[in-house]
Amino acid sequence: MEKEMTKNQITKFQLFFLLIQSQIGVALLSLPHAVEKSANGDGWISTIIAGVAVQVMLIVYWQLLKRFPALVYTEITKKVVGRFLGKFLNIFIYMNFILVGGLATILFIKLINLWLLPLTPGWIISALILTACMYLAVSDIKIIARFYVLATSLILLLWFTSVLSWFTPKDYQYVLPIGSSGMKNILLGSNNSLLAMLGFEALLFFFPFVIDNKKGVLKTVSMANLFITLFYTYFIFITLITFSTDQLMQMREPILNLLRGISYNMIDRVDLIFLSVWMVPMATSIITYLFAASKSLNLGKKNYSKAVVLNGCILFLITLIPNDDAIITLFNQYVSYLSYVVVFLIPTLLLILSLLMKKHEMSESR
Repeated sequence: MEKEMTKNQITKFQLFFLLIQSQIGVALLSLPHAVEKSANGDGWISTIIAGVAVQVMLIVYWQLLKRFPALVYTEITKKVVGRFLGKFLNIFIYMNFILVGGLATILFIKLINLWLLPLTPGWIISALILTACMYLAVSDIKIIARFYVLATSLILLLWFTSVLSWFTPKDYQYVLPIGSSGMKNILLGSNNSLLAMLGFEALLFFFPFVIDNKKGVLKTVSMANLFITLFYTYFIFITLITFSTDQLMQMREPILNLLRGISYNMIDRVDLIFLSVWMVPMATSIITYLFAASKSLNLGKKNYSKAVVLNGCILFLITLIPNDDAIITLFNQYVSYLSYVVVFLIPTLLLILSLLMKKHEMSESR
């Protein structure tokens, strides 16, 4: 593992874009609808709170990872709690990345079917998407990082396109008075935002590959989190002042509806043009989960590509499950519970135990 990391090191600049691309995906397009159900006009506050929660976890990750700078998440578990219990926890970690990746792929397919290719069978779209994702996921992390840096330009395209929507009517009364939804509803809304921001846990697998990983990494990941938080908050705010509560409740992807209202003499259906381009950022989150799931098996570099293909096939089988709204909602609910355990609970417990037992990488080598 150490030789592999020496050859495939990434810079902190690349880590910044790796985290951004891992977090931004299909969930952004429907997030205003999800947050509106709980927080109403205060949805933008919910996103800020979610960003603060992510920052707290990034600090927890940093404190844990700097104690084991050369180990990935599933290796740290075995170092801290022992091989038997560590392997047991790693089952949950692996399942989380597979199921979240499967859910992201299902939502991706459903979006393409709904907006672009309504007559194309879902399994064909799934096969095409996962083949492309597997092709990149089998590459070295350095190549993945370079691709993510280039793909970030497409995120800036979304922001630029959204600027054009400011010429459409806006009503700030939809978000006033601030805080009228109550703290309970705002916190419920932050739960939806937090789930949409998942992907930052990929740091637990990226960290060992970062050049000189003990210096400046916390600052880098904090800047990435700030970017994501402001990015999400901006889009939720702009949709909140564009559409009424009743309208947002009826829209599955409010951001696409926002772009749908933009048209010019030479360009029509900006939403479809954007969605065609946005498929790349949506695919990057799937690539990250394929990478993390395959790395969590700890099979070494020789068997890593086989693990990626195997996991890609598992994701394909997951997408064959009937994907009506009720099943997707139930699937999303159970995946959310598992994500809270793997992303928040287990790393926190590992940090506490490593501090109490004074375990770190140097102590293991003595």
